[in-house]
Amino acid sequence: MADPEVRFPETYVSGVPVWAKRRRKRSGLNPLLNTLIVLLALFGGVVAGVSLRTGSVEKGGAVIDQWIALAAAKWNEAAGAPTAPPGP
Repeated sequence: MADPEVRFPETYVSGVPVWAKRRRKRSGLNPLLNTLIVLLALFGGVVAGVSLRTGSVEKGGAVIDQWIALAAAKWNEAAGAPTAPPGP
């Protein structure tokens, strides 16, 4: 019988079997970069969907431009910004 105190350097490192050590988890991309990639993918999906629905990329782009203009107008209204510059 082998003595339980005898440890072989090939299989044990610091008293722990080599195969029992946890492997280091690889870190993914920066979370901000992940978020940016997801947002760009969603935007691309919306553009493709609207383009298919309207029949052309040009018409789909016009629809999305209208949505952006409407959102900007509502944003400015909520912020209290004037819609037109004051006249003399």
